[in-house]
Amino acid sequence: MARELAFGSLAVAAILLLAMAAPDLKPIALRLIGVGRSVLKIDAARDVLAQAGLGSMPVVAWITSRIGLAVLVGLAAWVWFGFPVLGLIGFLVVHHLLGVALEIRRRKVEARRQEALLDALRFGIAIMSRAGNATQMLESLAENGPYQVRPIFGRIVAAGGLGPGGTAFAKALEEVRDQIADPLFDDLSLALLLHFRQGGKLLPALDALVEDWSETLSLQRDAKAMRAGIEATVVLLALLPFVFLVTLQLLAPGMLAPLRTPAGEVVFGLAACWMAIGFGVLGRMSEPPREERLRLREAAA
Repeated sequence: MARELAFGSLAVAAILLLAMAAPDLKPIALRLIGVGRSVLKIDAARDVLAQAGLGSMPVVAWITSRIGLAVLVGLAAWVWFGFPVLGLIGFLVVHHLLGVALEIRRRKVEARRQEALLDALRFGIAIMSRAGNATQMLESLAENGPYQVRPIFGRIVAAGGLGPGGTAFAKALEEVRDQIADPLFDDLSLALLLHFRQGGKLLPALDALVEDWSETLSLQRDAKAMRAGIEATVVLLALLPFVFLVTLQLLAPGMLAPLRTPAGEVVFGLAACWMAIGFGVLGRMSEPPREERLRLREAAA
């Protein structure tokens, strides 16, 4: 009984100390949270999910599921083959391939969306060139623009009914920006805000956007064709070692016996490190250039 009372007293004392030190601990906690977000790249992952059309998926759920699946595969490889190093390789390979799959989806979705946005801008330029104004342009895009971007402009028009350029309008733009995380739409949002708030000329800005982004997308398509071979090589190099080892385990498991010795595990570990370095180099070579997103709040301030 005395022991339980002692533990209870210590617990109460610890809670009281934490409550008293909470104001001093808050900056430290915020800094630790910031470091954790930086290490896990939460903000970058949120943009990637949004650009891939998976904005409704929580970032924590994506990171947890990706790491969890990689851990399961790594443990399965370790148990089946009996190589701790192979378990680590399995974790790294699966983690990498899931990232590659998400990146492929992101590029496809982003490319379709940006082409639709460019078509919408051309359509808007045609409307404004015929004595239309910016509000009429947005309404026409919401009703008759490219099918993929009609919901985007529909939300903007609905908010603009309370006053284009007002708080509701800017809030709608910000919500759509967070939803799709598209650099092209960032530029368009800034042009619209500057036009409605400060009276800037919108038509020349739209012409410049179309010209600049048409060239950018053309260069991205050319770069994609040049990167295709490297990307396929990365995927094959990630899968072939496992295919080879699984084949040996099924047909001739005795051939893997030398690798289960201490010296064999060291050699196998060095080979795995070399393979990881190769993955990193090839990944950097095949990584596509990304347009930097515009910070709308700072730019419009």
